[in-house]
Amino acid sequence: MKALHVVSNNAVVVRTEEGRKCVVTGKGLGFKKARGDLINKELIQNVFVEDQRYKERIVIKTE
Repeated sequence: MKALHVVSNNAVVVRTEEGRKCVVTGKGLGFKKARGDLINKELIQNVFVEDQRYKERIVIKTE
């Protein structure tokens, strides 16, 4: 996983090998990390994945 944005020392927005955008959290996961750095999968405690179906429903309802 490559870091797209470091939110804090414990949360990072990443792009997975499959191309999905996720937020991952874990103790010290983002410490001294920058955009493009690889994230150690062993430190990941939680993964939050964007749900495209929900996003599309919001767009349809607001139009």
